[in-house]
Amino acid sequence: MELDDLRRQWQQPAPADAPAPLDAAALTRLLARQSDGIIDKLRRSARLELWANIGIVAGALALAMLAQTLWLQVAGGVLAAIGTVCIVYLYRKLHLLRRMDDPTADLRAHLLRLDGGLRTLIRFYYRFTLAMLPVGGLLNVLMVVSTSKREIGLTSGFGIALVLGLVVVLPALLYLPVASLTRRYLQRLYGQHLDRLEASLHELAEPEPAATT
Repeated sequence: MELDDLRRQWQQPAPADAPAPLDAAALTRLLARQSDGIIDKLRRSARLELWANIGIVAGALALAMLAQTLWLQVAGGVLAAIGTVCIVYLYRKLHLLRRMDDPTADLRAHLLRLDGGLRTLIRFYYRFTLAMLPVGGLLNVLMVVSTSKREIGLTSGFGIALVLGLVVVLPALLYLPVASLTRRYLQRLYGQHLDRLEASLHELAEPEPAATT
């Protein structure tokens, strides 16, 4: 039985011959058991991202060490650094998800606190992704400068236009598409499951409607 089924049964009026309603302890046990499905989905998503980033870091380090051109070496190093930040972020997320199995007191309050921690990490991931847009622009500048057949002075008119175009204008144009794509990505992997958990916890906490006579 999923949390949604538990919530519907909890909210429906009990028939005359129904057994006595669940007490708080029984409801807490059911909530603990049924929340496992949502938490397992969150864990799978985090593990998938973790292994993907480990692979990215390994490939980026190989690129940084084996590439023959400067801009590829720098790109590999930057990508490895970004992947390392993401790995730390994902380890932190998995740590929070593991703590969901170990409530210290009130289960609902415990899950809500950890849910808030996960939301904070997801916001960090979103902002970190957008902050990488100008970093990518700087890598593009390095690529153009290092591969150009003629010397490009960054203080010249063309050099200033190049930097502004790749570091300011291009990231500005990409901001909305990347933001939208990142939101959808995070919502698919994490947000939809957290939304469901929050809704279920909120509705289960609502007082049972008084019986009418």
